[in-house]
Amino acid sequence: MRRPTRAQLLRRRSLAAAFLVVVSALALGLWARDSDSPSAPSATAETTTVPWATTEAAAETTVPPTTRSTGVFVPDAAPSGPAVGEGPLRTYRVEVEEGVGVAIEEFTAEVDRILSDPRGWTSADGISLQRVTGAEAEMTVTLATPATVDLLCYPLDTDGDVSCAQEGRAIINGKRWLEGAAPSELPLGSYREYLVSHELGHVLGHHHEPCPGPGVLAPVMVQQTLGIAPCAPNPWPAPDALTG
Repeated sequence: MRRPTRAQLLRRRSLAAAFLVVVSALALGLWARDSDSPSAPSATAETTTVPWATTEAAAETTVPPTTRSTGVFVPDAAPSGPAVGEGPLRTYRVEVEEGVGVAIEEFTAEVDRILSDPRGWTSADGISLQRVTGAEAEMTVTLATPATVDLLCYPLDTDGDVSCAQEGRAIINGKRWLEGAAPSELPLGSYREYLVSHELGHVLGHHHEPCPGPGVLAPVMVQQTLGIAPCAPNPWPAPDALTG
């Protein structure tokens, strides 16, 4: 066999190096695809998970075109709020996914208003609630795009359309926050009150309830997003607190 020339040796080494680069790229691609499995979502305020935050995923929903999944969460940076209510203190923090189309300040103000209302969980559960900043909060209220909600809620099937609660996190679907839900028969402002109260109710340990009877106010843990008949719509855990 003839000994290869110096030029041939250099060419072979170049080809071998190029092959290794291609193989490494393929391996990294397969690894990244496996690591993006929705069975173990880990989005945080400092983390961007780009592979699943695609334009195509966002386009599958009917949310406004300005919203897009990024996987980047902006935490509320305002000073901690006052404790509201009486009883054992439960703390929460607020965050908004970049691209959802809602400012963190706007969402935080609404969450604070809802959770400090006497008709909320402070009366229903006999607890105090306080918004705090940082990881020391027991619970998180998250506003996210539909594609991100699907991943954070897995293995629950939210289908880009509904919200959920998972592991101390009330996950609010941006589509529902912006559009409301006609089957609930609630105007948008009242529907948002229901949405936050319902999902935080899950975090506090409450489960879905059926409608108790025709014309009765629906318990807040009824899935009012999907419909309330034969009940009457109701966004609050303790709707009679102001009249009692």
